[in-house]
Amino acid sequence: MKLTHAPFYQNYVSLVGKNDICIVLSQQANTIEAFLQSIPQEKWLYRYQAGKWSVAQVIRHCLDTERIMAFRALSISRGEQVSLPGFSENDYAYQSTKSNQTYQELSQEFYFLRKSNLYLINSLTEELMDRQGVADGKPVTVASLCYIIAGHWLHHINVLNKRYF
Repeated sequence: MKLTHAPFYQNYVSLVGKNDICIVLSQQANTIEAFLQSIPQEKWLYRYQAGKWSVAQVIRHCLDTERIMAFRALSISRGEQVSLPGFSENDYAYQSTKSNQTYQELSQEFYFLRKSNLYLINSLTEELMDRQGVADGKPVTVASLCYIIAGHWLHHINVLNKRYF
């Protein structure tokens, strides 16, 4: 599998290592859902420092990012030739405060989003995983997008455990 992505994403990709990405994503479906359900309700609005995201915003950010990376993977795997747009994580996080979801719904959303993305990813051949497109002005392969999805969650769970809990 070809892993081509902007240097910014290397930290996420390296957290996954050389593990089979379909297995990693599948295992995360259960472990992350359990992690989210274990967060006490009073912690969801906690910020470890003024100006930092709340726990709920971190989770929403992870959901938004997974959705965007999966869209990019779908688009590139289907042969999209147009450069896909970037996104401002801070603008998205700010807007996420307007969400009317409960914390339980965020957990359920992760589970169903991941299950849906697994159906897509498991359907991709190695040839499709190696397809390269452009996102946010940088070359990226479908395989890298899958690794970014998994590694991004690992990164933020580490941050949550270290700074929030």
